[in-house]
Amino acid sequence: MADIEAIRADFPILRREVYGKPLVYFDNAATTQKPQVVIDALTGYYQTM
Repeated sequence: MADIEAIRADFPILRREVYGKPLVYFDNAATTQKPQVVIDALTGYYQTM
């Protein structure tokens, strides 16, 4: 069975809270969320250009 907390930990936006409660993010059509490893890779790429 999948470890939901481990999966959520890979997505920085899901660490946010709104009004003291965890963010629930339903949209993904135009703004698919990226795991931290992808964000790090993109940041590294743009910093070396």
